[in-house]
Amino acid sequence: MTPRAARIALPLVLLLGALPAGIVSGTAAAAPAASSPSVTDVTPLTTKLDARKRHTEFFSTSFQAQANEVRFVATELVVKDAKGTAPTELFLGVTLSCTSPSGRVTSAEAGRNVWPAGSDFVIPVTFTFSTDVAGTHKCQADVMMCDPGNCLSPTGKGIVTIVSQKTDPKNYSFLYISTALPTWAQSERVPKGGDLLVKPGTTYSGSQSFDVSQAPGPVRVGGIFSITNCIEPAYPTACKGASKTASQGLARVTIGLALKQVGTAGVTCATARATAKTGAGATTITWQQHHAIFDIFIPDFTLSTKAGCSQTINVTVTVTTGKGNAVVVESGSKAKWASIMYAIPGDVVPSGR
Repeated sequence: MTPRAARIALPLVLLLGALPAGIVSGTAAAAPAASSPSVTDVTPLTTKLDARKRHTEFFSTSFQAQANEVRFVATELVVKDAKGTAPTELFLGVTLSCTSPSGRVTSAEAGRNVWPAGSDFVIPVTFTFSTDVAGTHKCQADVMMCDPGNCLSPTGKGIVTIVSQKTDPKNYSFLYISTALPTWAQSERVPKGGDLLVKPGTTYSGSQSFDVSQAPGPVRVGGIFSITNCIEPAYPTACKGASKTASQGLARVTIGLALKQVGTAGVTCATARATAKTGAGATTITWQQHHAIFDIFIPDFTLSTKAGCSQTINVTVTVTTGKGNAVVVESGSKAKWASIMYAIPGDVVPSGR
């Protein structure tokens, strides 16, 4: 397979829209409905993905909502291994979509290449869903499998196994829909100003402030970052600024996330850092994978009530590139995944995620 064929083959939309999300007026009427609490589906419709089928739905569920609600929607496809893909490599593209009673569809996509004897991996997809009308809303997760770089004609070959809660109680596939988010929940795209090249031996540091004065309790603060190994100078375009690219080279990335409650001069307020358990640490992006999604977070941050401590938090992400290829932290577009930092209620995401 050529390096060019290793790139992600599907267009990716924004991971999270800016919160609070804008409300779209619906034209279809629906009967008023109660608002469901959070919904978690941990039983996949199938545990085997056959590339010959090409498209397979692996989660589907529904929830009741009033108009003008904003929900956090997430799915993770956890794959046991890729040994069944021999003799060819495969691209797995996951689409998460939610459909309103009005017929309006909101969706996001992500994907990655897998290869024979590859290790276990996860493909996460999340976004926020704004309800335009009241009624029953349906969300589903689908996977598309094909030959990398050639998803319009031949399909791939092989069987890939989905990890369910039954087979691994700690790390399993799921579909999750949060309860309605409060209006203070927010996210911001990073880096600002477009894709950012991080050369070997250098560090990108990006910061964002969030006002969480309306939060009634602990908050979850984090980021989801789209990072690509510069195996070629043409994709992403920012890779052309790298001093060199290696078509079969590794990119070694260390990512960290820290937050600090803003205080007046001389006052020490609450601080926290992401841990290895919550996404911090070093990762290698191989040339076959080419692209990786990093999910890093601080799950339950409580503000200090000390005098002089504000209700604003500063969040800083650091991306350090080691020896090997440069990487690009992608800011996102209509054709690519967006990297974001966010602040949401601490109980929005299922425990342990």
